[in-house]
Amino acid sequence: MDFENNSSKTDHVMTQGKSTTKSRCKIVAVDGPAASGKSSVCSAVCSKLGWNYVNTGFLYRAVAYITRQEGIDLADDSALKVLLSKFSDSLRWEPDTGKVFVGDLDITDHLYTDIAGQDASRVAKNSIVRELLLPLQRRLGTQSKYGAIVDGRDIGTVVFPDADLKVFMTASLDVRAQRRFHQLESNGQTGSQEDFDAIKASIAKRDIQDSARGEAPLKQADDALTFDTSDMNSEEAIAALVELISTKLKL
Repeated sequence: MDFENNSSKTDHVMTQGKSTTKSRCKIVAVDGPAASGKSSVCSAVCSKLGWNYVNTGFLYRAVAYITRQEGIDLADDSALKVLLSKFSDSLRWEPDTGKVFVGDLDITDHLYTDIAGQDASRVAKNSIVRELLLPLQRRLGTQSKYGAIVDGRDIGTVVFPDADLKVFMTASLDVRAQRRFHQLESNGQTGSQEDFDAIKASIAKRDIQDSARGEAPLKQADDALTFDTSDMNSEEAIAALVELISTKLKL
């Protein structure tokens, strides 16, 4: 895989919106389990507010995909450091299309697969990966003139423990499985009851892996507000989060 260092494109690395590092922006940390609606809801909210959106889950999915493609052993710290050095310079997300690139290679479709999610959980257990990605996540989160929503599993507890607002977004396992099923179905990747059952089992397994890992586990911060989207459609969740942020941060 060819990593192209294109400095003219790194202003929007894994972010959505206008970037700047001139002032301290508002940070909203959103944590939660897989398929709870974080990426779709947070991205839409950022569009409405004119804020940056940082999807840290895509960082780990991208690392997982690249390590698999490159045949790199997660136990090989030296190889991981070299890979992540190239990765941090060449990874970018095009805000208008939502596509993720490593250099000129579009890896977007690979990041939505079930295997990508499982691999990301495995990669996230690696302390070297988390250590090397932490500065990148913090840099991306502060590259906004007004504010940023940063979502993931340990944003409020590790990445931005001093965030202006912390939200723990969740939903029931059945609802999350149904959402992921429809997402994959729209891409022509699934469709049967067996597929749904497999997706539900996979999400349940991911929940256990994320919560039980020793390095930065999925955990609701003590000062985070619970935001349950089980009974909300997408539009309702977006409106509710906009109202929550506007109220709490007095926008």
